[in-house]
Amino acid sequence: MVRIAIGLQDTGWRVRVISLRDAGAMAEPLQSAGIPVTALDCGGFADVRAVWRLCREFRRHPTDIVQCFLHQANIYGRLAARICGLFSRWRPLIVSGIRVADRRTWVVLTDRLTRFCSDHYVAVSEHVAATHAALCRLKASAFSVIPNGVDVPAELLEAPGPEPHVLLAVGRLTTQKAPFDLLEAYRLLPDDLRSHCQLKFVGDGPLALSLQQAIDEKQLSDSVHLFGHCHDVSQLMRESTVLVLPSRWEGMPNVVLEAMASALPVIATAVDGTLELIDDGRTGWLVPAGSPHVLAERIVAVLGDSEARKTVANNAQVLALKNFKWQTAINRYDQLLHDLLAGEPLSGSAETRI
Repeated sequence: MVRIAIGLQDTGWRVRVISLRDAGAMAEPLQSAGIPVTALDCGGFADVRAVWRLCREFRRHPTDIVQCFLHQANIYGRLAARICGLFSRWRPLIVSGIRVADRRTWVVLTDRLTRFCSDHYVAVSEHVAATHAALCRLKASAFSVIPNGVDVPAELLEAPGPEPHVLLAVGRLTTQKAPFDLLEAYRLLPDDLRSHCQLKFVGDGPLALSLQQAIDEKQLSDSVHLFGHCHDVSQLMRESTVLVLPSRWEGMPNVVLEAMASALPVIATAVDGTLELIDDGRTGWLVPAGSPHVLAERIVAVLGDSEARKTVANNAQVLALKNFKWQTAINRYDQLLHDLLAGEPLSGSAETRI
């Protein structure tokens, strides 16, 4: 979101960012770029004050496009914009950002009930677009697909030594990311291999405590470590042998793009956006979701073949740096927003609110 907001401003849009919660760490680069940031200080999804606070901001700063990111922002952003439109002639285009094909019932239901408020959807992958369209009973024509971008690493990874192998998992510790599947796969590794391995989890979330308890119960605390939230995982990537993403569902996982761009080989589950990033055996390896035994077998094979890791990592890096540049994503957003505004009365200079 930060990359897109700053990139759109650089192409001539006037951009204002509203956070439903606090401003957070992402406010600093936005404000440094001259983009106003407003924090509404609301809570989670049950905090319906977000609608009225958004209405207040929309009345203060009418815009041509309301571009929402993530589910809570999609629901409350589209409702607030439509409510404001009932009492004024202001009627912005509302674009909903679909970053992941979330199958949870309450997510699907709330999106389906408010779909009439959204003019267009931007998904991060073809799989995400198709899945969300089917779940929410939307037409395919309501979607555009704009993949995420990736930063070019300041320095490329050097191949780590043969021992100890380091398996790196990066992501929130939630049901979606399936950390227990990876822990079970690690436990299933042959003893002689596991004795020369470490498993590092980077990220925080509601499963952190139960995951640590499981690590202790399985007597794996000497080689499995929880690092909590990290703003920069580049150093950990440099120290790792392979990135493992055991998710049950995904959008267009940034951490996979970052690993590919850094020439760190990736093992991931064959879900949604990962299917569009990874060509199995050529730019990474895919395994079925929810199958720790299969994941363990794949880890054994990958750790045992250094030449395959090197070849796959090089192929993935070429693909990531060629096809997933941030400027490409920004240009596609710029073109899409102009296309959506074509034929619409503008309120002076175009401004997009994210």
